[in-house]
Amino acid sequence: MDYNLNCSIAKKCNSCQLNNLSYNEQLKYKQNKCYKFLGSFCRVDNIIGMDTPFAYRNKAQAVFKRERDKTISWGLYKSTTNSIVKVRECKLHTKHSNEIFNSLCALFKSFKITPYDPFKGTGFIKSVVIREGFSSGEVMVILNGADPVFPAKKTFVSALIKKHPYITTVVTTVNKDSRKLFIGKTQDVLYGDGYIKDVLCGKTFIISPQSFYQINPVQTEKLYQKAIELAKLDGTQTVLDSYCGVGTIGICASDKAKKVYSVESVKDAIIDAKKNAKLNSIKNIEFVCADAKDYIASLKEEKVNIDVAFVDPPRAGCSKEFLESVIDMEIKTIVYVSCNIETQSRDLRLLKKHGYKVEKIQPVDMFPHTNHVESVALLKKI
Repeated sequence: MDYNLNCSIAKKCNSCQLNNLSYNEQLKYKQNKCYKFLGSFCRVDNIIGMDTPFAYRNKAQAVFKRERDKTISWGLYKSTTNSIVKVRECKLHTKHSNEIFNSLCALFKSFKITPYDPFKGTGFIKSVVIREGFSSGEVMVILNGADPVFPAKKTFVSALIKKHPYITTVVTTVNKDSRKLFIGKTQDVLYGDGYIKDVLCGKTFIISPQSFYQINPVQTEKLYQKAIELAKLDGTQTVLDSYCGVGTIGICASDKAKKVYSVESVKDAIIDAKKNAKLNSIKNIEFVCADAKDYIASLKEEKVNIDVAFVDPPRAGCSKEFLESVIDMEIKTIVYVSCNIETQSRDLRLLKKHGYKVEKIQPVDMFPHTNHVESVALLKKI
């Protein structure tokens, strides 16, 4: 079946840039985009699409505003502007997320909780983030305020839970920076454990308010399974998982590896990664908080031989210094997972100049209806 989003506010919101195309047409567009940026390296395999490309976001965030009639509405920031597009239902959000956002509008008004105005610096509620475990069914609501004083918070949370008993935890965060509206560093657990769990590729992961966790778990499984398949792990290889985040790829690959060395520069992510390894009783993985290029240099000094490197950088791609450290270590196999094929193309060119051959490129549609496309590339040292 060829799906079409048919969203009435897509042009105002501009988050779903491909709303005017049917889903089949979207996949063709993204396939051609991959040919354009990556086709010179090797054949680009057919993009892996999503069976049902709706309600796929396990993380939804919304801002709120007070209307002229004193009601409160929720919405999304219009792309490239500071204006809020009013929403009743986002088709990329889950049913639970849309329900909770709509209920919060009424609850905020009832409890006289005012939305934050970034221009005036007044009001309390800056934003709300909802995170869900698709496998576990657990739901976290994160209320982001401008001030640590949350009036009647216990009564408010009780009313919210009564309305939506499937919510498993509620957390407040405080962000006093007038320029930032989303999750703050100061956190207070009002209900539940303060985190949720989810299952990915058979492994359980803890998701806390600050954790980075892929937004589309259905497609993430396909992406990670393809990455691990391309690595051809047989239990004898030593693996490097760079830009490891909370350890998802390394943990998912650990069963088929001899040893996994994982590195990430964000301290909180490493704390979560260690918890996730313990939760899954994984003994053959090591997590280090460090700059990836420095960590690779230290592994070389210790004469650790890396057979396979998983590389999953942010949208900016890999730094030149990091790639030079990988090249210097003469890692035989690189599996490069990218959320930005333009920077991936740039990095592949550099690796190609230093004796690596791109043998396979597999695009994956992680964000249907948007112009984003992810891909995984297999490189071998010639």
